[in-house]
Amino acid sequence: MKESQSDPQHEGEPRTGLRERKMAQKRERITMSARELFAEKGYDDVTTSELAQRAGVGVGTLFRYVGSKPELLVAIMNEQLENGVTSALELSSEGASATDAIIELLRPWADECLAHPDNAMAYQREVLFGVGPRRAQAIDQLTGLEDVIATILERTRRADSRVAEADLPALAHSLAATIHLDIVRAGLGRNSVEDLPHHIRVSLGFLLRDF
Repeated sequence: MKESQSDPQHEGEPRTGLRERKMAQKRERITMSARELFAEKGYDDVTTSELAQRAGVGVGTLFRYVGSKPELLVAIMNEQLENGVTSALELSSEGASATDAIIELLRPWADECLAHPDNAMAYQREVLFGVGPRRAQAIDQLTGLEDVIATILERTRRADSRVAEADLPALAHSLAATIHLDIVRAGLGRNSVEDLPHHIRVSLGFLLRDF
């Protein structure tokens, strides 16, 4: 039976468009299955075979659609970081403080550290030492957080702020580096994961005291 006959809702859709839509659906199913398994068992304890079985595809299909298991983890975390960017920029445009907007920016990452610290550290490991196009995308997103923080600072800077507008990129860099270190410390067990939101808020309060 032809694909157009088995999918009446999209009857008449160009064959190329139908194929691309089905590929996107399969890719999303694989990603969702990986997200569930990483949450249930932890990244290190999930095998490629389990990922394929949960998604209902063969191992070869999994590799063809999303690449390796590390690339899946990076893709999932990249999506969470992007969600944080969207929420933070919306919050800052609504008049939230710089502290609240920056915390919202990092909330998906902090939440992952709280819920699945091993997964968060596996992501850090892949970003630092992994290979593949998604790693490059992750590095771009992480370094791009500084630009987002700078945008938030520009929107929320007080008229009587002692921080010059020209210094906002440097302040954004300091904030991103400090918060990242707080997250890494929690992931390594140097600080309590449960206290991570408090540590981040304290760091932000100190660095933004003249803002």
